[in-house]
Amino acid sequence: MKYSLSGLLLLCGLASAQQYQVVTIAGTSSSPGWSGDSGPALSAQFTNPIRIAVDSQGNQYITDYGNQSIRVVNYNSGLVTTLAGNGSAGFTGDGGMGLGAQLADPHDVVIDPSGNVYIADTLNARIRKVDAHGNISTFAGAGGYGYSGDGGPAINAQLWYPTGLALDKKGNIYVADPGNGTVRRIDTNANISTVAGLGYATFGGILGDGGQANQAVLEMPYSVQVDASGVVYIGDIGTSSIRRVATNGIIGTYVNNFLGQNFALDSAGSIYFANYRNNTVQKILPNGTRLWIGGDGIAGDTGDGGLATAAQFSQPYGVTVDSSGNVYVADAANAVIRELIQIPFSIGAVANAASGQSFTPPINGSGSAATPISPGEIVVLTGNGLGPANLTVNSPVKGFFGTQLAGTSVSINGTPAPIIYTSSQYVAAIVPYEVFGQSSVPVTVTYNGTTSAVTTLPVALTAPGIFTADSTGSGQAAALNQDGTLNSASNPASASSIITIYVTGEGQTTPAGVDGKLANTAPYPAPIQSVSVLIGDLPGVVQYAGAAPQLVAGVMQINVQVPTGIAASAAVPVVVTIGGVASPAVTVAVASQ
Repeated sequence: MKYSLSGLLLLCGLASAQQYQVVTIAGTSSSPGWSGDSGPALSAQFTNPIRIAVDSQGNQYITDYGNQSIRVVNYNSGLVTTLAGNGSAGFTGDGGMGLGAQLADPHDVVIDPSGNVYIADTLNARIRKVDAHGNISTFAGAGGYGYSGDGGPAINAQLWYPTGLALDKKGNIYVADPGNGTVRRIDTNANISTVAGLGYATFGGILGDGGQANQAVLEMPYSVQVDASGVVYIGDIGTSSIRRVATNGIIGTYVNNFLGQNFALDSAGSIYFANYRNNTVQKILPNGTRLWIGGDGIAGDTGDGGLATAAQFSQPYGVTVDSSGNVYVADAANAVIRELIQIPFSIGAVANAASGQSFTPPINGSGSAATPISPGEIVVLTGNGLGPANLTVNSPVKGFFGTQLAGTSVSINGTPAPIIYTSSQYVAAIVPYEVFGQSSVPVTVTYNGTTSAVTTLPVALTAPGIFTADSTGSGQAAALNQDGTLNSASNPASASSIITIYVTGEGQTTPAGVDGKLANTAPYPAPIQSVSVLIGDLPGVVQYAGAAPQLVAGVMQINVQVPTGIAASAAVPVVVTIGGVASPAVTVAVASQ
């Protein structure tokens, strides 16, 4: 038997995404200061803005950290005013107007439906409240650093460096209290309790996942959010993770490798955060897929009016998202607030159809933030408005896949790309072999005569990915045993036998690849780059590496001998290296000898 092309490719376990345009909406770029009240936000000066919140009317509340104040940009007029803080650190002003009061290193801010604004007044160990008339008071915290008061009025409790705030739909306020290693809740009667954490900061202990949150260790809970169902999410910068507290009080780790100071949740459960270390903005979908949506990984201040992924940020700290899905970023070192506006018809990511690898933020904080494509690679483009509502699968005509399907076409470096399938959110296409020798190429999708925004991708000689049985890009490979049956845990391969695996991203071939052509006559094209396979960390003997007969150019078949002496397992790792570039690992099942 043999895998069909549709069996290898369909949907590939990817998630939908879109691109964003970036614009500056407040602040004077790279010009910190404290000025501009009553004038246009784009003429105002801020110093180290670290948080941003948006109310139901679209007004923006900015934590102007360096100026010890909370500033507001009116959505309708675009004018900026100061809500709280007089520019110097201290604790004064309760009972008067917020504008004349003192704050001390304010962090987060939330707004309730009545227009009351709550401020994490961090060094004052208090939560301050500015009512709809502009009057300021202490809402929680008795002053002085400590951990006390659970079960009683929040104003009599002690906090220790409160930095994060969230409001649930019932009106309860949640406080990330990193000095105490806790998240506290202030109910609608203004009484305080502990939701998660032990009441003291600790590092390196057993986290307590799977148990009650108020018995678990939080190392440095710096931010907090609550979804519509009452589930609490905690940004713990001590463990670089987001912890999740279910409605039954059980805590678990929800996101690892969280390198942000705060985060935002949208109504669909996606998480947004700014990675201040590599100057990017990221989005994590509810299924765990991580998307890169802003910043090119290089510190700077460029890109306004263009694609957010081509722009430069400098130490972006705070993010929020509005009800329309637009993302606001406190671009601290640039002293501005920037908005990422969704582009409805756009390519949000381009992924290897086998591995699912797509846009990823750069690890070292510099350089391109995109995974390269290679000649002949089968890729899946995700976005919005890319094709018809219902998935439409292409069929070869006279031995070729065409470049038009159901009103959709894909252009890569100006060359039409063969299409495997199309839908509104997913298009599978084949990178033309003509990109060989290019360093980067523009990519667009056209649907019913309308062309998307341009996405520019780097090009590499190879970009290998191994097709998997469930099209997720991980786990069991789409592999055949020597007798032609599917390899699986219940049908493992024998040591020294031959298995067949399928790969895309092998690059240019000899003879040269022909776009969209089925491999239906010998001699079959073979990659010009060297091919090697590791199975369980042992080299397998490659007996054939070339076009998969009867499948389209861009799908490579590798016949490799399972090494002797390999330990039996239902999940032996397999890695294919082509031209020095290694694929992500997948697995095959190997029987005992």
